[in-house]
Amino acid sequence: MQVTELMKKVDMKALNQIFDKKIVGGLVTDIVGDVMTSGQAGNIWVTTQTDKMVVAVANLMGIAAIVITEDRNVDSEVLQLADNAQITMFSTAKTSWGFITGLCALGIRISPY
Repeated sequence: MQVTELMKKVDMKALNQIFDKKIVGGLVTDIVGDVMTSGQAGNIWVTTQTDKMVVAVANLMGIAAIVITEDRNVDSEVLQLADNAQITMFSTAKTSWGFITGLCALGIRISPY
């Protein structure tokens, strides 16, 4: 599934430029070390974390997109870094658990860390 296709199917809004990458699975964690050990290129990362490290680790691991849950604010500096790394960041009012249940219903496999 592509990022733009997922946008049409789940409740999330783009916070920066949209990069239509292929999503091959997902990962839900607020710990960047978990992403570094278990994340895979093409994952969609679901988290409440909003700092620069999230974009840096996502870029390192080839993460397709990041979803920030619980309507947390993301600084414009972080969004600019995401644009530079060509990683779309999304926001949703749902909790991480609530959001990933929707991903699972669409057939996106969420990897345990």
